[in-house]
Amino acid sequence: MVESKYNLEDWEYFLSVIDKCTDDYMYVYDLTNDYAVYSKAITEVFELDNEDFDDASMVLKGVIHPDDYDMVINNISSLQNGLVPCHNLEYRWKTRKRGYVWISCRGELVRSRGINYMIGRITEIGKKNKIDNVTGLFTEAILEERYQELVEDKGVSHVGFVMFLGIDNFKEINEKFGISGGDEVLSILADAMRKYVPDTKNIFRMKGDECSVICYDESGDIVDNAKQLYKNIRKEIDVQIDSRGYDVFFNISAGAVGFDSSQDSYNDLLKNVRFALHSAKLNGKNRFEYFSQEKYSQYLRRLQIQDELRKCVNNNFEGFELFYQPIIDAKTAELTGAEALIRWNNKVYGFMSPVDFIPILEESGLIIPLGKWIIETATATCNKWMEYVPGFIMHINLSFVQIIKSNIIKDTIEKTCKYNNINNHIVFEITESIHMDSNDSVKRVLMELNDNNYSLAIDDFGTGYSNFGYMKDKLFSIVKVDRSFITDIDKKKNNYLLVGFIIKMVHEMDIKICIEGVETKEELDVVKALGADYIQGYYYGRPVNIKEFESKHLGMGEI
Repeated sequence: MVESKYNLEDWEYFLSVIDKCTDDYMYVYDLTNDYAVYSKAITEVFELDNEDFDDASMVLKGVIHPDDYDMVINNISSLQNGLVPCHNLEYRWKTRKRGYVWISCRGELVRSRGINYMIGRITEIGKKNKIDNVTGLFTEAILEERYQELVEDKGVSHVGFVMFLGIDNFKEINEKFGISGGDEVLSILADAMRKYVPDTKNIFRMKGDECSVICYDESGDIVDNAKQLYKNIRKEIDVQIDSRGYDVFFNISAGAVGFDSSQDSYNDLLKNVRFALHSAKLNGKNRFEYFSQEKYSQYLRRLQIQDELRKCVNNNFEGFELFYQPIIDAKTAELTGAEALIRWNNKVYGFMSPVDFIPILEESGLIIPLGKWIIETATATCNKWMEYVPGFIMHINLSFVQIIKSNIIKDTIEKTCKYNNINNHIVFEITESIHMDSNDSVKRVLMELNDNNYSLAIDDFGTGYSNFGYMKDKLFSIVKVDRSFITDIDKKKNNYLLVGFIIKMVHEMDIKICIEGVETKEELDVVKALGADYIQGYYYGRPVNIKEFESKHLGMGEI
């Protein structure tokens, strides 16, 4: 407490001067007479009609958040009784436009002529990035401060977990309900977290659609406890959505990672928990994932492979090669064509299976430039082999990414126009796993390919979504039955019945059928008897490079 000879009029004059020199709001609160005077600018932001007023405790009760009022009054009482050295709290005040926001209020007790004054300043701390005004949670900067305090607590090892929670499809929520709707969803998430996190000071608003929490946990069941916390928060959100009559609906995903403050840095913690959340969203959303070092190592390796693939694509497709597998006429056993299959032999990773590198090509978009090279190379090969087999047909696989994210029609015509009548000798294979009927642009591309005299085949038939509508519309001229139905077809009755049904149905629609994966004489005899048009499989030949194919299947000399 400070003794002073100044009266309230002197303090009012002081405020009028200092108000021009700071962005904070200065105040003098006459605690004895319950009278307060503030910087004039405070009335522009907060729900105060005047900068000075009697019955200050009642006026402030209308401004201070109801949940914070008792805490504030008790602290001021303790200040007057000498139990605390100063008033230094963070709580919420009501604004004119934004609802409640967090403020930092500091004040010193001054006694003058028998009157107690509290003199200090108010700062809207949301402006200083400590508190998020939408959710009322501390910001990411404070999360870092909290964890650094644990790290700097030498001699003590704090353990627990950090969890990030993200709103699924947040962009769509903002687009549908506007920014205010998105803010409301974030507030629902924050309130659900407050209900189940013991210390609300350890809940934080991150950037975008994410919130986080740091929990101390020495139980030894960190993974289960983190998962249960996620389930509780998600359940509370469902309750809130139901109570609102489903005027807004959303799901959340979460990622968590354990920590030991004596070993783990904040940057590593942040990197790992973000990866866990990314995994949750990547694996279907509306789920919880705990950080796995093994998965993270696989992810890093995938990025390294992607970098190497990019280098090879940019270096004139170094290491890429097309292999060709023969397609045989089932009735005559003569060669009718081949399927072009991409292979990659890299100086860093060696020969890698297409199952491993093709998904990376598609995710990165590298399949687009490589796809152009495949079309160009396979078409040139087809043109060459037509001299030996005039009706030779080259099958080329098209990725969904190529169809929807590139000008595949333009690219195809550019790469094939140099050869006369080559269009009629090209079949583009589209895997059945593509949701073709859910995307108008896909259908439009397929129709344009047909219009330009390229044929289409459904690949892996029976494993995807069975696009019967496209078959009905005659967009496809060939159906290729997946080899999973062919293995041991001579021994497995169900496979026999299914393949027989597919062949009969496809023929009824005047479409040809190619059976993939034929490896034995017994399998060959069965599919021929069932009426297959074409055969592709190890029985007639494995995929091989161009020279070996020419030697084995075209009689063009030694390998």
